[in-house]
Amino acid sequence: MRKLSVLFVLAVVFAVSQTVFAKEMKVGVVDVFEVFNEYEKTKDYDKSLDEKRVKKESVLSEKKAEIEKLQSKMSVLNEEEKQKQSEQLMSAVRDYKNLEREAFIDLKKERDEKMKEIVEDINDLVKDYAKKNEFSLIINENAVLYNDASYDITAEILKLMNKTKK
Repeated sequence: MRKLSVLFVLAVVFAVSQTVFAKEMKVGVVDVFEVFNEYEKTKDYDKSLDEKRVKKESVLSEKKAEIEKLQSKMSVLNEEEKQKQSEQLMSAVRDYKNLEREAFIDLKKERDEKMKEIVEDINDLVKDYAKKNEFSLIINENAVLYNDASYDITAEILKLMNKTKK
């Protein structure tokens, strides 16, 4: 009987302490993907990257047209000229593949660097927001199975991100 009363007291103390702890803890949830995708800096950067991609594709198209022109000439040449033209064609194809690979790597590297910068911007702003607004915890919505909509501060974070766009 005495053990039961001790357990009961401990359970009550535990329940009360959990209630007090929960009331003091301020929690927020942010959809980081939404903030990232709707952030004006991301949109500006996507536009800039797309323009660079189009320019690189244009250069590649010109090189490809040169290769196709060399290929079409091959059928009307004699064997000696075909040999020379074949070497020139192989060189042009090699140059094209190198240019294509470099373009892809350059765009990917630039995209990755910019994504990292934007994610750091988001993380910094969320940390500042949490400190200024006395949040104990802010969680990425994608890491939570369920949350009440009242905890969602995504719109506030996005508004601040676009307001303080660097």
